[in-house]
Amino acid sequence: MPSAMRSLLRWSLGAYLVFLLLCLLVLMPALNILAPRAVESALHRELRSELILFNPFSLTLEARDVTIVESGGHEPLGFETLRINLSLESLWSPGIVLDAFTIKALDVHVLRGADGVFHFADLLSGPSEPESEPASEPPGITIHDLLIEAQTLRFTDETKPGPYTTAQSNFRVRTENLTTVPERQSNGDLVVTGDGGGTLRWHGALEVHAGKSNGQVTLDNIDLTPLWRYRADTLPFVVSSARFSAVLNYDADWNGELQANLDGSELRLNDVLLSPADTDAIPNTALSLNEFALTNLDFDLIERSVALAAATVTGLNVSGFDEQGQPSLMTMFDLETESEDPAAQTTDAEQNTADAAEAPWQLSLDTFTLARSEVQWRTSYLSPDVLRISPLDMEVKNIAWPAQASSPYRLDVKINDEVSLGIAGGLNLDSGDGEASIELRQWPLPWLNPLVSEQAHVTIGRGELLLQTIVNLQAFSPATVKASLEIKDYSSVLDASGEEAFTFQTLKLDGVGVDLQQQLLNIDNIELQRPSGSLHIREDGTINVNGIVRSSPQDPEAPEAEETSAETASWRVQLDNIALREGRLDFADASLPLHFSTLIDGIEADINDIDTASEKPLNLEFKGSVDGYAPVVILGSGKPFAEQRDGELRFTFKGMDIATMSPYSGTYAGYTLDSGTLSLDLRYALDGQALEGDNRIVISQMALGEPVESELAIDAPLKLGIALLTDREGVIDLSVPISGDVDSPDFSLGPIIGRAITNIIVKAVTAPFSLLAGLVGSDDDLENVAFDAGSSSLDTDAQRTIETLGRALTERPQIKLQIAGGADSSSDVAALKERILRTQLQEEGIDAAMIDAQAGPYLQTLKARYEALSQASAAGGDAGPTDEPVDPATMWQALVQSTALPSGALQDLATKRAAAAKRELVTIGGIDPERISISFSADLAKSSVQMIVDS
Repeated sequence: MPSAMRSLLRWSLGAYLVFLLLCLLVLMPALNILAPRAVESALHRELRSELILFNPFSLTLEARDVTIVESGGHEPLGFETLRINLSLESLWSPGIVLDAFTIKALDVHVLRGADGVFHFADLLSGPSEPESEPASEPPGITIHDLLIEAQTLRFTDETKPGPYTTAQSNFRVRTENLTTVPERQSNGDLVVTGDGGGTLRWHGALEVHAGKSNGQVTLDNIDLTPLWRYRADTLPFVVSSARFSAVLNYDADWNGELQANLDGSELRLNDVLLSPADTDAIPNTALSLNEFALTNLDFDLIERSVALAAATVTGLNVSGFDEQGQPSLMTMFDLETESEDPAAQTTDAEQNTADAAEAPWQLSLDTFTLARSEVQWRTSYLSPDVLRISPLDMEVKNIAWPAQASSPYRLDVKINDEVSLGIAGGLNLDSGDGEASIELRQWPLPWLNPLVSEQAHVTIGRGELLLQTIVNLQAFSPATVKASLEIKDYSSVLDASGEEAFTFQTLKLDGVGVDLQQQLLNIDNIELQRPSGSLHIREDGTINVNGIVRSSPQDPEAPEAEETSAETASWRVQLDNIALREGRLDFADASLPLHFSTLIDGIEADINDIDTASEKPLNLEFKGSVDGYAPVVILGSGKPFAEQRDGELRFTFKGMDIATMSPYSGTYAGYTLDSGTLSLDLRYALDGQALEGDNRIVISQMALGEPVESELAIDAPLKLGIALLTDREGVIDLSVPISGDVDSPDFSLGPIIGRAITNIIVKAVTAPFSLLAGLVGSDDDLENVAFDAGSSSLDTDAQRTIETLGRALTERPQIKLQIAGGADSSSDVAALKERILRTQLQEEGIDAAMIDAQAGPYLQTLKARYEALSQASAAGGDAGPTDEPVDPATMWQALVQSTALPSGALQDLATKRAAAAKRELVTIGGIDPERISISFSADLAKSSVQMIVDS
């Protein structure tokens, strides 16, 4: 061997031996002595270690059982073994090359003290240093094999109750060729096991210098409850369980503008159970979820896009209640609405302006599914107060943002195993335009009783609602609605009495259309089948349906409602047809001395062409029967929505048995009714505000029964009035005209008709002969028949009067008359005396012709009688005869006056006159003599007879 070579070997061996000696005798003691001092000086913490070794043969630095101890005894960092193996590759490769970097049994404990300060805060707040020149780029480092295995990674926060502690175990990081040298990449793995048993794994490639990485991050069954436990003292809810899993296939570049992509990734949230922290304050409230999954997730940060194949919610279970308008879930999550800070509003506006400058995020979701879910909700607005919505299934497809087209959706639910609700349609999530088809089946109307009870004193006993509707949406608000509605087997009960108020078999609304923009409601047909109602007047005069609607208490501090502007458009309502079939009304009146009840059934009604914006008349047709046999017909037409409210209405009742109306006749007429029928033909015409009515009332074969004591009975001889109004066929045929102003606050149709009928009866009783004269079209006074003085013979005028009266009495066969004869103490007495004087003269041979001619023997006899009368007067002390001549007329009057009148002559004359009138009525008029009686009236001091209706 050449000497030079041997010399090089000796020097190399010597250097190596020196290197070994330095490592063993100098470097290793120095590391074990100086390292703790350096840590103490730099970090103000104690470094404890079992041994720090350097293997000069493998160029490996190893530290064993190392612990960092802070003042107070806290140990933030420790590990069992640290091994760093320097590679000879560092001699020819750029940078520093390590064959291996290993940490085993790493124990990290991050502590936040009770004062809120982290244990490493002093290391972050050192004195500021003067600015220096930018540091040069550090040399590249390459680690061929990096392995970090942690025993625990702990975090403790003493500001939280407990204090709060969480730990991650089995932390393991393994990489190959980890390097900061440009154009080199490393591959590696990372595994972390959480304190709930879940694991985090990473496998991929990393280019540190280039700022790139790609690979897969897998989170498997990560327990999220430690996150809740950290904030448990400030949160109003408890997270009993929550697990998170994910598979993220990523590609990231942070060298410059951050770029990140996800491709075919998945996210899953499982076994979620949330409940209130205070279950006494918020009972029966919880939220649980079997799984929420996002599958086939693609994400591009640069393109600002998110694409998902499916988002699935499975087994969502929600329970809660609402109280005073606040859902318990909102209380549990503390989601009460707070007023916004104006400054925050400004910040939000600025942020929105900044966001608008960037390209909008794009979202696409092929399918969103909600399956096998359930809601149990307690509400005071329905009965039963707990609703169980199960199953709850929902599906939405083709969700995109910004939306380019409509997203079809469907929702199917079952409520309390009785009610089915289906909603389907499409919605553009950008414009808010779309449609919803809604079908509600078998909704029990008694569920609405809590809402009904707030508005009315009535309870829904039974009923079922079916609804089909299509809603067109514009800007997320309904624009038009098309619907059909049906209610089956409905009944309601009055709360006060428990009696049925209203029932029906079916109510159908077909062709319902609502246009919210045009403010138009159109209904093609409303059909009500077999409705039945009760209208009962109680003993105290109140009506069973009075007060059925609850009155709202007035708030004295509430502002007065503003008057509606005349320019504000009002809703237009169009109803093509309203039909009522097989209806019935039960009416009873217990306020009368005799209780009354009747039933109107077989009711059929049609109303056509209702339009609140049209002056076209609408038509009404109503048919029924009273107590099953007396038909009732109501026909009408009118313009209720025109400015000039014109209309006509006609009521027709035929053949009603008036015996059933005895309670009313007893109350208001003072008699019951034994028999008879009633027919009505009532006609009303409305001209603007003026109502004119022509009512025809026909009563046949009416027979009064027993009298009834009633303070409300009319003060008039009813039997007389009936006799005056009843014709020879036993019929009372009345025409009752009425009129009134419908806008008058005192207007009421019933009292008007009642007053009109009462007036007819009173007028008939107080002026019966005017009524009788009207029956035969006469204007004569049929009450009084005049006679010549002293005569009981009927002249031509008297005969005509009695003949007219006879015809009128024929029309009123129930009327009986008294004929009161009269005699005048002046004219009739003079006439009777004159007749006696004539008779005396005739007996003396002076005939009537001589008397009338005042000639011959008449004058002689007249003079002789007068002189005898004068002498007799003188003998009695009166003035005697004079020598002056006396004319025959004076002598005649003196003789008539002195003629004696037999006793009872005037009464006899009056009776003869009454008999003559009766005889004329019987023989000429054909009146039954039993209907006429004769009487003498001492008060009748005139030459006539007076007809008196016998009451």
